[in-house]
Amino acid sequence: MNRLKLWLEQTMMISFAIFVGIIIEGLVYSFMGDNLADFNLTWLQLVSVILTGAVCSLPTLFWLIDDLPRNKFIVRIILHCICLYAVVTLFGFVFKWFQHMDGFIFMTIIYFMVYVFVWLMTLWFHKRDENQINKALDDIRDEE
Repeated sequence: MNRLKLWLEQTMMISFAIFVGIIIEGLVYSFMGDNLADFNLTWLQLVSVILTGAVCSLPTLFWLIDDLPRNKFIVRIILHCICLYAVVTLFGFVFKWFQHMDGFIFMTIIYFMVYVFVWLMTLWFHKRDENQINKALDDIRDEE
């Protein structure tokens, strides 16, 4: 797969999932008694989400492309998860995504939800592409 295409897919999926997580966080706070009308995002926060998606998709290009034995791949995934969590935590601190411990806890929950969502969507996209390629090869074989 083209690395640029993979980077763009990962960036879009991560950014979208973060936005969904922010919406969920706002809804949870509103159920806890906060006024949903007071919930807002600044332009800097919106840009920071997209920047986070772009930066967090970079390690995928370097760490998870090669074919590895299963045990080494699992270690690489764990390191990938920890590295991205460090990046997200740093960005959260720099861009003031949270000021209190409950905000940090929500950010952590959202991070793991986003991580799982992006992995599942990536697997689904790759499986879909694989099925399309196999179907095209089968059609070519049937014509011969």
